[in-house]
Amino acid sequence: MSDLSRRQFLGRAAAGTAGLAGILAAKTPPAVAQQREISYLCWNNFAPASDKKLAEIGQRFAKDTGIKIKIDHIAHPQQAAKYASEVQSQAGHDLIEMRMHFPWLYETQLVEVSDLVAELEKKYGKALSSAQETANVRGVWRAVPQYHTFFVGSYREDLFKKAGLKVPDTWEDLYTVGKELKKMGHPVGIPISQNYDTISTAGPVLWSLGGMEIDRDGKTVRISSPATEQMIEWYKKMFRDCMEPEVLSWTDASNNDTLNAGKAGWIHNPISAYIVARNRKMVTADGINHHRSLAGPHGRHETDVPRHIGIWKFSKNVEPAKEWIRYLLAKKDVYDEYIMSGDAFNLPVYASLLDHPVLKTDPKFAALKQEGVQFHAYGWPAPPSDKVQRITNEFILPNMIAKAVTGTPTKEAIAWAEKEMKRIISG
Repeated sequence: MSDLSRRQFLGRAAAGTAGLAGILAAKTPPAVAQQREISYLCWNNFAPASDKKLAEIGQRFAKDTGIKIKIDHIAHPQQAAKYASEVQSQAGHDLIEMRMHFPWLYETQLVEVSDLVAELEKKYGKALSSAQETANVRGVWRAVPQYHTFFVGSYREDLFKKAGLKVPDTWEDLYTVGKELKKMGHPVGIPISQNYDTISTAGPVLWSLGGMEIDRDGKTVRISSPATEQMIEWYKKMFRDCMEPEVLSWTDASNNDTLNAGKAGWIHNPISAYIVARNRKMVTADGINHHRSLAGPHGRHETDVPRHIGIWKFSKNVEPAKEWIRYLLAKKDVYDEYIMSGDAFNLPVYASLLDHPVLKTDPKFAALKQEGVQFHAYGWPAPPSDKVQRITNEFILPNMIAKAVTGTPTKEAIAWAEKEMKRIISG
């Protein structure tokens, strides 16, 4: 104490005692001593290596920034209920991965992230239109576009060559080859059940016939139309002549599984079936190939599935959460590494990255260039809204088709769907 006066010593001791008393009273350690930690809820990606890479990047993020990140995964059908639960309790994860129109559904619960998107668009170009429509809510970005996937025809090229079948270019072509495939014991695999894959196929079929669920005004239900009747008649004959009844109980993984098991001859899906078959060295891998999605009298339309990252407003870690998004998406080398890990299942969602090197890693990714395809999010041409997401969450389109192919008269099934959609739109 030789260099410290008695007055200085007493003063510092008093300050220290007061600080300690304050800490004890608050039962909270001082901020400088806290380990920052965030939590991130994702889906179980259909390209499993992508989840493994995300964990690796998370570890590096913690090392580089001092912010720990806990990454949880759940099956995507459980995401909607999990989001609702976390919002109801105002507790849970800091960050959540969201697909399609969920940012609209949870607009008031999500932090504005326009600053982050501006940084990314300055670096990579504009976000794709489907991402912009689904994550930008009334001019405010409520989630950051992360990547997107889209659907192609995945088919057993070896079986087609053996039987001399023409690779289909239209949905009617698919019916022609589908009949032959079923006779060969390799039916077409299109789900007709309460899952997203059913919607992702029904939308393109309906659009290619000139139909829609909701009009461009976002208010007028248009599901009752000659185009919808044509779509249902197409499903009826596909179900009868080209498919197996098991499609009525399929999950989103089922068409992948049946192609990889060597049963299905054709499915409509992103390329995840091939990625899994190739990476696990399954016997079907060499025979699988892809072609562009199919066309109809009103064009070639396709479902685009954008995925975003949102931050809940109840999060107490908004700034560290933003640091994670910047680390994963704004660091070009990290974003490239993440995209490459998905083997072209997770494709960049920004304009200057569309010709990403991942597309050149396998000649069977050629169909993913998709020139001439019109990409839409669910509900097109209606503008994006929370109501489109509610129609999705209630699986009205899949239920309408399932009713029709199992015996409900076409007009009666459509009338049921019209009533359900009007209930949501007017609510």
